Amino acid sequence: MYGTILVPVDGSDQSKRALRTAIEMAKTFGARLLTLCVYRHHSPLEASLSMVKPKLLERPDDALKAYASDIAGDARDEAIREGLGDARAYAKRGQPSRAIVEFAEDHKADLIVLGARGTGDIGGYLLGSVSYKVTSLASIPCLVVR
Repeated sequence: MYGTILVPVDGSDQSKRALRTAIEMAKTFGARLLTLCVYRHHSPLEASLSMVKPKLLERPDDALKAYASDIAGDARDEAIREGLGDARAYAKRGQPSRAIVEFAEDHKADLIVLGARGTGDIGGYLLGSVSYKVTSLASIPCLVVR
């Protein structure tokens, strides 16, 4: 039924629950699991120094990409530890909801599994703004995990 499952992750508790659900679904269907962490461009004034790793990186975008790569990689590693043979990690720069949908299209995902709310700012009352937008924009099924 599902050959490729995409799970966007941001390190939040709800994205971790979505990851566990996606892992179980991928195991059940023998699907490939793609973990994706989207980071947004920040000007030097907006960049959070708390995201910078101990080694000094040249630009804030480099720090954000490294941070996003770590989050996606940790999610992939968890999937592999749970017995999933085909799991891959990606970090992508862009506006989160559009980047997730474009990534799903580019990688021919059959399903997007995402948390109801993430670490982003408050945007929706029942769903987070990213999950709401993804479910509105995606042309494939989306499973929103609470």
